[in-house]
Amino acid sequence: MLFNSSTFIFLHFIVFVSYWLAPKQWMRIIILTIGSLIFYGWFYWPGIFFIASAIGINYFLGIKIEQTRSSNWLGFAIILNLLNLIYFKYVHFIAQSWSDFFNLLGLHLDFPIPSPSYWLPLGISFITFQKIAYLVDVYKQKTHAEKNILVFTCFAAFYGQLIAGPIVRSEEFFPQIRHKRTFSLAQVQLGFFYFIMGLMIKVTVADTLAQFVDFGFSNISQLDLKSSWLTLYAFAIQILCDFWGYSTMALGCAYMLGIKLPINFNLPYSSTSLTEFWKRWHITLGSWLRDYLYIPLGGNKTGKTNRNLILTMTLGGLWHGANWTFFLWGMLNGLWLALERLFGIKDSHHGFLLGLFKKILTFHGVCVLWVLFRSKTLNEAIAYYKVLFLPPYRLDSNPPGALTTLLILFILFYNLIGKYLIDERFLRLSIFKQLVYTIFAIMLILAYSQAKLNFIYFNF
Repeated sequence: MLFNSSTFIFLHFIVFVSYWLAPKQWMRIIILTIGSLIFYGWFYWPGIFFIASAIGINYFLGIKIEQTRSSNWLGFAIILNLLNLIYFKYVHFIAQSWSDFFNLLGLHLDFPIPSPSYWLPLGISFITFQKIAYLVDVYKQKTHAEKNILVFTCFAAFYGQLIAGPIVRSEEFFPQIRHKRTFSLAQVQLGFFYFIMGLMIKVTVADTLAQFVDFGFSNISQLDLKSSWLTLYAFAIQILCDFWGYSTMALGCAYMLGIKLPINFNLPYSSTSLTEFWKRWHITLGSWLRDYLYIPLGGNKTGKTNRNLILTMTLGGLWHGANWTFFLWGMLNGLWLALERLFGIKDSHHGFLLGLFKKILTFHGVCVLWVLFRSKTLNEAIAYYKVLFLPPYRLDSNPPGALTTLLILFILFYNLIGKYLIDERFLRLSIFKQLVYTIFAIMLILAYSQAKLNFIYFNF
């Protein structure tokens, strides 16, 4: 069920009212759990069995790990979760890649290649990462294994962030759900603003730009220098606003229920280096990769920091999808981060001109890598790079007026919108300004609500 659908908004309203009317906390937990399963099953109802089994298995594994303090049990639990992810998402890719490799060597081996899974469980990558983090934290005694099956189910299935993040840590969520929350009009007001602003960013910007992006990447041969770069800028803004919008809406849903989720975006295109970019982009995924992959590989202590960086980012790229484009995208991000570390490029205060130059340079570097992220195949990415850097001699075409206008408007409102989505600054505004911003956002949503598009990160 899409966050920008009237069905979701209606059902969320029912959950919201029922939740605050329930006199006992265990009743509220049941309401959230049932609501989450309905939201998840609405997309494809057999998915309920998938998530229910994942919750049950990890519930008992968490208790077993805490009782035994056994690394063997932890390893078994992690492997079990990863095998589940591999089965649904990577089996076809792995088999096809080996087949292609043997063909290149002239060894035409006839072995069966499994077909891609006809059904990819919604949000399986996020679900897997969240469960692994919980199990590792139990093993390291950062949190206790949750004995209350209702509390654990609510944590594992909470619809506000289940499908596409943010990736919530158990120590952040359990204390908020165990104890009865007090209704706060200010927090509901803030949650509503977050939801409306997230919906506006998604519907007004991301869904509109998606039309230009889809046309450009489907008709690469028709692009020239101007239109290819404009299309790439459009995708960079589309993917930001798509995921930023979703994360902000998830934040809003949770706030309305008295639950605080972590911020997932902090104006990433204002970064002066790729290191800073990954501290601002998909913050909860970046911290997960750091804590549960980079540091276990050795982090900065093994003398192999650059190797660890590249390996972490490469696996992070593959996490996004079973495709060599994601592999290269992640590896090149890791290589860039390693080069920044090698040359001592750090986040620091700069003069205005130097800071602006580094922001522009970082943004364009990120954009160039986005080509791999957006392309369906390596051949498509190569074709797009040729248009970007070796364009056909057709430089007299005019850039699309509507697209240019949208990009300029986004640049003007980027910091203004972001400023009020960070650190609860919206509540510091006067009631009049709060109403003006909210009404303006609703008007934009109604004006641009014709597009019926999915969230990009629902595919991951």
